Amino acid sequence: MGVTLRLRRDQLEKFRLLTGLTTEQRLADRMGVHQGTVNKILNGHTPSARFIGALIVAFPGATFDDLWEIETHAGELFLGEAS
Repeated sequence: MGVTLRLRRDQLEKFRLLTGLTTEQRLADRMGVHQGTVNKILNGHTPSARFIGALIVAFPGATFDDLWEIETHAGELFLGEAS
């Protein structure tokens, strides 16, 4: 079964506001990536594993599930561990 990894933009915006990372450049600096990379991901490009990890680490206390969701092609949504 195919799946799609999707950024939880609503949650990302909350984390960005709480930490003052209100510009793409500030977020990129915190993550150690180029601003253009952040822009591409925010506009729908597929993130690398490095980007996924850097985004989580950029926000102390954040987890994978806070910032990302996995959706099956059939439309089922999985958040966290399967039961």
